[in-house]
Amino acid sequence: MAPLAAFTMAWVLFAYTRHSIQSAKVNAQFTREQNQQQQYQHEQQYRERENSDK
Repeated sequence: MAPLAAFTMAWVLFAYTRHSIQSAKVNAQFTREQNQQQQYQHEQQYRERENSDK
């Protein structure tokens, strides 16, 4: 019974670890895209303000 429990615990830990890593990658990509979009919007607003001052 103990080997089965150990195998099950190891499998659960493996699955949890893989899932956590994948989730972290997805979240990092989403955050990068949001930051790039936000930076683009700020740059666009800055350009619009510069053009309106002329």
